[in-house]
Amino acid sequence: MREPFLSIETHRADATDAPGDALDRLRRGDLGAIVLRDVFDPDCLARLPAELAINTPGFVRTEFPPAFHAYFYGINLNLADPDLTPYFAAEPAFRRSLAGLDVGGVPAEQRICDLLSRLDRDRPYAPAPGPAPGQRHFFTTIRAHRTGGYIPAHFDNEAAARPTYRHVAALCEPGIYSFVLCIDPAEAGGALEVFNVTSREAAQAFRNRDHAGHKRDLASVEKVAIRLEAGEMVLLHSSRYLHGVSPVEGTRTRWTMCSFMALSRNSLRGYCWG
Repeated sequence: MREPFLSIETHRADATDAPGDALDRLRRGDLGAIVLRDVFDPDCLARLPAELAINTPGFVRTEFPPAFHAYFYGINLNLADPDLTPYFAAEPAFRRSLAGLDVGGVPAEQRICDLLSRLDRDRPYAPAPGPAPGQRHFFTTIRAHRTGGYIPAHFDNEAAARPTYRHVAALCEPGIYSFVLCIDPAEAGGALEVFNVTSREAAQAFRNRDHAGHKRDLASVEKVAIRLEAGEMVLLHSSRYLHGVSPVEGTRTRWTMCSFMALSRNSLRGYCWG
């Protein structure tokens, strides 16, 4: 029987036997994805969708292109203006709001960075620093996909194409990986779809240009759909594998927290950015 193209390991977030080399193997390509259960208690997350819907924390809000029926809190480096002055000016307020978000104990940034470190030989993880002293990139963005909301198939190998990535590209190794943390799933749909297509084969054909448009028909391409429940997180080598989010079905908004990551040039630490 043919082995699946995407090897996935699943672990409980606080399991004492979670492998410390998991992210090394993900970056090498020996492992396709990692799913962590119980990152946050679903009961503690249950109150967040109502608070996020009216933006009780006061996050800066940014719109996805209209075709994608989505918006997010924070500023995504992919969609930021090349003049990153507003990006870095808005980050401290977002950081404070995120730290005040009640996720049931340890603040979200600390909890996630601690878990990433444990899976990566205890390398420290933190938001990527900015070009000026005291500046840092957004640790994450919080994404809301409404009915019909989706993300088209793409690779996250954006460093060479976007002027907003010049500083991050100088700091980091080129292999970008990412996490998606589920705050509240959609009623149906809204799955992370990973296709059996790699950037080595098709990077230019699926370059993310932030608008809906004609791309290769993927209906016959082998894929894996990863649907997370509240409190679960997936880690994917997202610059290697073609991936997207299937359209959200039903009336419930799909809420997730998402970040890009890469190792520093000296491989001593991991950097995250929204």
